[in-house]
Amino acid sequence: MNTIPIRIISLASRPDRRQRIAGQFDRLGISGYSFLDAVNGRQRPDHPLFAHYDPVARARVRGRGRDLMPSQLGCFASHYLLWQECADSGRPLIVVEDDAILKGNFPDMLEHAQALLGAWPFIWLHEYDRPGRDAFTLVGRVGPFALTRKLKRHSCSVAYLLAPEGARALLDGGRTWIYPVDDMMFRFYEHGVENIAIRPACVAQDHESPSDITGADAESPLPLTDKVRREAYKARDTVWRLLHNIRFRIHHHHHGLSA
Repeated sequence: MNTIPIRIISLASRPDRRQRIAGQFDRLGISGYSFLDAVNGRQRPDHPLFAHYDPVARARVRGRGRDLMPSQLGCFASHYLLWQECADSGRPLIVVEDDAILKGNFPDMLEHAQALLGAWPFIWLHEYDRPGRDAFTLVGRVGPFALTRKLKRHSCSVAYLLAPEGARALLDGGRTWIYPVDDMMFRFYEHGVENIAIRPACVAQDHESPSDITGADAESPLPLTDKVRREAYKARDTVWRLLHNIRFRIHHHHHGLSA
């Protein structure tokens, strides 16, 4: 029996999407889920959490004219609210966006969820692997699942397991918003929350159902100075990520935990 609350991020204005994801849980015989009314950034441009956004820092690292869109701020705020809920309650959460496709092994994940969080305070549940481009290392096994650590990034924020200590680390790392929420979550070399994912994944993303929360980033050509600055920040991130991965590998070997 699952004892970890499942929180589904979904706009209150889209009952069709809520019915679709609820139907998946019901068909799998899973209860204990509830909806978080997602923050609609277009309708709530004055939402108090948007004070975390730093447009000056955003322009510095991404270039002028690359502001986060209201929909992206709303998505960030929605996840941020659940991090606060997890940290304040002292209880873990399973976070799912309403465009998730639950796989048949989702109940297996629920059965092992407590053990998974005993190994790591944050675990991606959805699949994202591009052969040859998404390097990972095996860092453990729990039940039928391999635990892998992504060396670069994952993609999207469709579903994840979250322990209170992971939530507190994400809240601390998210005090200033510069990137979309999924990009911020992937920056493990800054906030220290490792990119751990289960294999096989128990969730996929419905690419046929475009998100109402996020949106395409309309971009215009960058001036040369902004291009140079952005590439410099990318190079810095690459170095930081490499150093973090080296430290992780040394620490892992030191404790005899390497795969």
